[in-house]
Order: sequence, then C-alpha cells, then structure tokens
Amino acid sequence: MDLQRRTLLAIVSCVLIWLVYERFFAPPLPEPQAQQQVEAKKTEADAKAAEERAEERKAAAAAPKVPVAEHRLKTELLALDVTNHRGLVRGTELLSKHFINPDGKGEDFLKLDGNRSLVIGFDGSETDFKFPRDPAWEPTGQSDTQWAVAFKNGDVEVKGTLDLTTGYEGTLTVDVANRSAETQQHRLTLLSAYSIGGENSYDIHRGVCATADDWEAYTPSDVKDSSGEVRGRIRWAALDSKYFASAVVPAPEVAVQACRVGQSSDGKALTTTLAVEPVTLAAGESHQYVFGVYFGTKELERLEKFQAVPGVHLEDMIDWGWFGGLNRILGEWMIWLLRAFYNLTGVWGVAIILLTIVVKVLTLPLTFKQMRSMKKMREIQPELEDIKKKYGEDRVRQAQEMQALFQRAGVNPLAGCLPMLIQLPIWIALYATLNTAVELYRVPFLWLPDLTQQDPYYILPLAMGALMYIQMKATPSGVDNEQARMMAWMMPIIFTVMMLFLPSGLGVYIFANVLLSLIQTLIQVRPTQTAAVKKS
Repeated sequence: MDLQRRTLLAIVSCVLIWLVYERFFAPPLPEPQAQQQVEAKKTEADAKAAEERAEERKAAAAAPKVPVAEHRLKTELLALDVTNHRGLVRGTELLSKHFINPDGKGEDFLKLDGNRSLVIGFDGSETDFKFPRDPAWEPTGQSDTQWAVAFKNGDVEVKGTLDLTTGYEGTLTVDVANRSAETQQHRLTLLSAYSIGGENSYDIHRGVCATADDWEAYTPSDVKDSSGEVRGRIRWAALDSKYFASAVVPAPEVAVQACRVGQSSDGKALTTTLAVEPVTLAAGESHQYVFGVYFGTKELERLEKFQAVPGVHLEDMIDWGWFGGLNRILGEWMIWLLRAFYNLTGVWGVAIILLTIVVKVLTLPLTFKQMRSMKKMREIQPELEDIKKKYGEDRVRQAQEMQALFQRAGVNPLAGCLPMLIQLPIWIALYATLNTAVELYRVPFLWLPDLTQQDPYYILPLAMGALMYIQMKATPSGVDNEQARMMAWMMPIIFTVMMLFLPSGLGVYIFANVLLSLIQTLIQVRPTQTAAVKKS
C-alpha cells in the first residue's frame, strides 16, 4: 500500500467518522467508580434531607391564595406570556414573519407545556426565612414591556420585575427585603426551562453553564439520572437547541456560584438552576439582583451584541466544529456571503448554490493541483507495481526504488492529499454554517418543504450518489484498478446513506459541490484522454 493511498484513506476515514459520529452517536457517559457512586448517593441523600427540612419550614408559613393572573409582554420580535403562578414565563412567541406558523401564530420555541421558566426561589438549607415552593405572587404592575410581582410575609418581601427592552432581550430584577427584627441569610436561586419534546438527532437540546474561562454543556441523556453541576463564578447559563436559545446572564455585581442542569419533575423539560452567593441582611435591609435575559434565535450578531449585560460572549454557545476559532472566522464570512446572495436572489436555496460555487472557485487552484498529482501517480502506477513485485520481500530496497521513481517523474506522493487537508477546515466551517443558520428554518426550496429538515422524498441523496459514482469513475486514481473500483462503489453508497438524514440545506450544498467537482474532473481529464487517443 503506497503512502498516497494510506494518507488519502486516513483523511477519508476521518471525515466519514466525524460525519457518522455527528449523525448516530453521542459522547458516552463515563462509568462511575463504586466509591463515586456511594459518595454521589450520600450527597443526594443529604440534599434530599435538607430539602425536606426546608419544606417543613415552608409548609409552616402557608401563604394566602392569590388568583392566577396572566399578561403578555412584547417587543418588535418577541412576545412573552407571563404569569404569577409558579414562575414568570409560561410561553414565548417569535413575531418575525419568518417564524409565523400556518395558524397565524409565531413559533413558541420553549414549548413549556405546563412548566415554567424564570422561577424565583431560595435554597432552603441556606435561607433563614420561610419561602413556599409555590408562593402567592401578587401582581403589582404591568405594561406592554413590564411585569412585576411580589410576595411577602412577616419575615421577608420579595419583588420580581421582568422588563423586555429590545429584540429578544430583557432584564429580570429581584429585590429581597428583610421585614423581620433579626439578621437574615438567604441564597437566591433562579430556574429556567426548555422543552425537550421536539428533540431529534440533528437538533439536540443542551443546558450550558459558562464560567469566566470555559463552558460545559449537558444533553438530556447526560442528566437523565442525576443533575450536572458547574461551580465557580458563572458567566451565563443557557438552554438551547440548534436554532434557538434561552439564556440568563447575571450582572457583574451578582455573584453566581453554581449552575445546575437537570430535568423537570415530569421529564418534559431541560432546566438550569443558578445559585447565587448567600447574602446576609440586617433588620430592615434589602438587596437587589439584576439578570439579563435572552429568548430568541441563535443569530451570531444578536448574541455578540447582547446589551443587557455587555461583554459576556453569548455567541460562545454556537458550535463551530473541530477547528474552533478558525471555523468561526470562516463561518462568519460564509454567513455574510450567504445573506448577500439571498438579498440578491431572494431564494435561500439559490443562495446556498451560489455560496457553493464561490467556495469551489476559491479552492480551484488546490483541486487542480490535487488532480494533476493524481494523474501523474496514475501514469507511473505500472512502474510502481513492477517495483513492488520485483522487491516484494525487501521493503527497504522497495522504498528506495519507489522514492527514486517519484524523483524521476517529478511526483510528490503527498501532493494529492495536501490540498484536501487544507480544504478540510473550509468544508467543516461550511457544514457548521449551514447546519446552524436559523435563516434556513422552515424555508422551502423546489420540492423541499424545509431546508433544515431531511429531504422527504430522498431525491437529493440518490441523485448525489449517482453523480458521485460518475465522478469517482472519471477521476484519476493512484491506486490499482481493483481498489479504484471498490472505492467507486463504496464512497457513493456511504455518502448517500448519510445524506438520507442530513438537513436538506446541507444536501443542496453537497449535491452542488459534487456536480461542480464532476464538471471540473471532466474538463481537466478530457484533454489528456484526447491526446492519448491521437497518440495511439
């Protein structure tokens, strides 16, 4: 097996493993050791005992019942359905025309289905006053962009005020006042929720906890049996899917010490709970907490320009793939170009095709070099086979003779693979760009009802497989004929199977790319074939 074949197969294997991993597998959970299991159970038992003690204290202070009240807050892009029962947010509605459903209502991406988000609470084990699990929040003020509620008893008064500011942004202010005659300690908690009912293999929901230096993400399967927790100074916490996100960002003066990701009691929602550093208040003293909130699309510019709490880098929740910063640079450029082509044509499917053409043109010198190298390798293939047969038992002499042949023919065995390595970050960035572009959400193109969903008729995968087979047959190969025939069948079949489940926007790109590659191959190979015919 020559060096070029090994390198080529290694690259192809890496790409295939990555794609198959993205489609079929999730990171395996580490197997806990027995001692870790014992400690985890003990910690969980202690937490439950503390919670039970806290509940006993809370039950002693039964608050008067307050009628359920509901209201709607609106900006130009977002409407929040708010309430005074169990939590502040019970539903969302995206108001942009892009997200309007056939029934005339905007997309409710949280889909809470009875659960609540922005639930104000207190850690009973570190709070002196009694705070019910379901406090009787009394509405104290409302407007088109503001909702205010309050709870009070003989020991404490808690006020919550939710303000929508602009776009998908807002702020949540929580005021805690000590109404007793003694010093009190409390630890504020804030729970957010996001339904996991619409999750699929290409739209995994996550709970993300970001610290000053890093972030940790948990999927529903990660926290099915026990919650995941990140400790340290928390920068922000988010619940997201591929295209939408809900985030809570503490103001700089709010010291959030822990972020816990779990599931709701009914298992229908993923949750994050922020736990603020304990605060001690003297009699009559009060303390205020301010959080920025975000309910909307995962558009790069909006996340970068989050104004409620500047400089927190919400855009870090966008997954750019293997090459991180490089992919982000390439991805930002591709998103800009994709939008420019859409503004020019008014059709997102055509914009994807034009973007594919631009990427193909920019990488044309590399692919030309790759094709020339493969043609040279094919020309000296008979001589390589003779060397292998002649020095089959003497590997050292075989390698020396092959290297001498490469020098005489002016061939670099790696020249056909190096262009592919250089293009790999571009391909992955384009994959990530199209795979997370919310602009394609529910956008039809030709027979495709939604560019973020798979082709319902499998036309694109089958057509791509046929074109790829033709291209493989037409492309010069540095391997022997039997291996070339095997690759000509295997590669189209593997990519066709994977494309059956890819979002059709990616399918449009892959089909267009294979078609352009086939055209390039036919143009570049044809003169050589014509010359060979004339010579004969």
